[in-house]
Amino acid sequence: MAGSFSADLSRFIQHFDGNIDKAHRMAVVLVAQGTVLGSPVDTGRFRSNWQFGKVLPQGALDTFDKSGAATIARMAGQVTSVKAGGELWIVNNLPYAGKLEYGYSQQAPSGMVRITLANLPAALENYVRGLQ
Repeated sequence: MAGSFSADLSRFIQHFDGNIDKAHRMAVVLVAQGTVLGSPVDTGRFRSNWQFGKVLPQGALDTFDKSGAATIARMAGQVTSVKAGGELWIVNNLPYAGKLEYGYSQQAPSGMVRITLANLPAALENYVRGLQ
């Protein structure tokens, strides 16, 4: 990507008519999407256990979602009232989440969260390009 992250972020916000809250919500959805889809899949339990919260979510979910679509939709629905600023959490509370983030799975040898955050500037840019 040629520009700086702050310039990309400014363009991203402009596409939401300067509505920083709306841009913030979409950025959270992009992070959720990258993390969920970057997660290794066996039974779908790990993918389905990504959770969003304004406070730190506790516990594991007893759900399975191999595609990740339902998990992303659930999380996207939870951000509809989020305003920019403050803490937001995207977590997976399964006991093996840390191992998977740090290379335990050949499906995600570089993790999910670290890759998603490293690719966030490109994801913002791709989203803006898709709107044009």
